[in-house]
Amino acid sequence: PARTCVNCGFFGGSGCRPACSMAGTTAAASGPVQAIASAACGASRFLELPATARGLSVSRAWRDGVSEALNEARTLDLRRTRVDDVAVSRLAERCPRARTVNLSDCRRITDQGASAVARACPELREFNVTGNPHITPTGIDAVVERCNSLESLCLAGCDRIPEHVLIKRYGRFCDVFDEEEEGPWAA
Repeated sequence: PARTCVNCGFFGGSGCRPACSMAGTTAAASGPVQAIASAACGASRFLELPATARGLSVSRAWRDGVSEALNEARTLDLRRTRVDDVAVSRLAERCPRARTVNLSDCRRITDQGASAVARACPELREFNVTGNPHITPTGIDAVVERCNSLESLCLAGCDRIPEHVLIKRYGRFCDVFDEEEEGPWAA
């Protein structure tokens, strides 16, 4: 289940960052919208993201709280979810400050989803689409061109990106090594 911390801005399935002063809490809000944002974070500890999002129609205060929490999110972690391009586009638009987007093993995402993230998240630094069979150089080019702060791409298992393209175009963003060598895990 994904959640957002109104303090550190993390939005994802694994909760606040350990260094966050609110790790493990949902209270500590200074106003009604922040209180509801905190409640939304807490609710998503036991509700899946779609169920939490359905709560947007509960009340204006809930919708505003969730919107505020998403707007402040620095990390959008949707790994191993069944999101598609439309859902990723909508979420990315609500998370314009996201610096890390993890879509690993989101097998319904295509270049359209990658392009939507690039348009919506200009501060993006890390983009992970590991294990995605539908991403091509077209989608990754959009991310590289639009996200000037990009530091890291995780493209392992993106079979539609040829190795020579990966090395030539994206090598500066990826840890690239020869599989014939021992690799980074060897001592």
